[in-house]
Amino acid sequence: ISKSKKATNLDENFESQVTLSLPSAEEKLENDIVFVLDKSTSVQLENEALEMLKELQAQAKENGAKVKVGVVIFNKEAHKSDFMDLETQYDAIEAAIRENISSGTNLSAGILAGKKMLDEDTQVAAGRKSLVLLSDGITYIFGEKPTAVAWGFENDGSEHSWAGPDHWSLKYGNNEALSKNEWNERLGTIKAQMDNQGDEFDHSYEQGELKPCTPPDEGKKYANSVDKALYLSYETYLEAAKEQYHCYAMPITPLGTASNYEWGMSFMRYLANGKQVSFDSIKNDILYAVDKGSVVKDYMGYVKEDYNFDFDHLDQLTVGGKALSMYQEGNTWYFGDGEPGPQNYRFKVVYDAGNKAETEMFTWYIEEPVSNFAPVQLTYTVKLINPKTADGTYGKYDRDGSQHYEGLYTNQEAVLYPVDSRGNEYRSEEFAKPTVSYVVEHGTPEPGPDPTPTPNPDNNGGGSHGGHGGGSSSGSKK
Repeated sequence: ISKSKKATNLDENFESQVTLSLPSAEEKLENDIVFVLDKSTSVQLENEALEMLKELQAQAKENGAKVKVGVVIFNKEAHKSDFMDLETQYDAIEAAIRENISSGTNLSAGILAGKKMLDEDTQVAAGRKSLVLLSDGITYIFGEKPTAVAWGFENDGSEHSWAGPDHWSLKYGNNEALSKNEWNERLGTIKAQMDNQGDEFDHSYEQGELKPCTPPDEGKKYANSVDKALYLSYETYLEAAKEQYHCYAMPITPLGTASNYEWGMSFMRYLANGKQVSFDSIKNDILYAVDKGSVVKDYMGYVKEDYNFDFDHLDQLTVGGKALSMYQEGNTWYFGDGEPGPQNYRFKVVYDAGNKAETEMFTWYIEEPVSNFAPVQLTYTVKLINPKTADGTYGKYDRDGSQHYEGLYTNQEAVLYPVDSRGNEYRSEEFAKPTVSYVVEHGTPEPGPDPTPTPNPDNNGGGSHGGHGGGSSSGSKK
């Protein structure tokens, strides 16, 4: 999950401002969505996709975010559009999605073209790219240029080598759906057969009857066109997921006689890892970093007999750059609109002094969806309470933890416990760990050198302070 943690270097009071950001403060508010559509995608699904885009368009416009949409429609080869801006080119996107084509089914070419579009846009972070695949899974052609395997088989006493979806039942004896474990085994076998035969029997799909072909009486020993098309589709889809793109496989109900090929739909469910995918869930994944119920636990920096950072005060919490009102009640802060409190707030922070050493921490409760289009940033101040007195340089400044220095961490750890828009809890994720520094000369400590003296966009300044010891805060009540 996109996130960041930044800290200013220690000032003359040995204080540092720390900012937690969801999503990362460094990411541009840009998103790529590529639809990879089977030529037989229904009008109903096209309408649902367009409705999702309208909702994303409204959210992006409100928050100044940018969404680019690409469309790939595949038949025997992939037909792809350029990226189009969702805010200004919606009509062109709709026309691309509704384009009608026919002839052949090359699923791997469609996925390959969609992945390539995402790969080539290097200005957008991988976590902000989505590949949405809609297909019935029935495929028997592969490659950017339509290619098929010359797979020989016997029928009615004659030998044949054309390519088509019936290769599956001709080789395996039926068109039934496979379970996840059966797909794992089947794809493994197909891969071994592909490696063994190489491309010796691959030919242009336009060739008609394919020659030379595999021995007709040994069909089960060779990968045919359906085998290879399915495996290459699986492999390309997996490669897109490994790039950290958000990949969605949505089965579409085959029409007419195509509905007999049950393995196609089960292959799409296999790509989706058995998960039910809807345009509403895709929209939420694109729109939100985390949802209500997510929590961040942040422990102040401490190493026994070396250094100790104390939580000093909260500065502010912003959503999309706009600071929310802050209300303090004891060691709890509420953030919201107007005058927030226990009955009316959007975010909450609870401080726990613990032993003022390794157990000192706070918990940040997220009580609304956090939009990828409007980052939420919590800024607070920590103070080093036991600086050294002997001359020397202590620590090394690393504003965002990217250099992975050791020593003088402002925080021992900050951990996100995420919840998604469906209420699912996910594994915890750690924020980066910034480090700070200071110098002692002739017994006088001073802030350490900043190796990268760039402005801190997370430090908006001017926030009112409310210490955990009962100090005042903006809109606070004692």
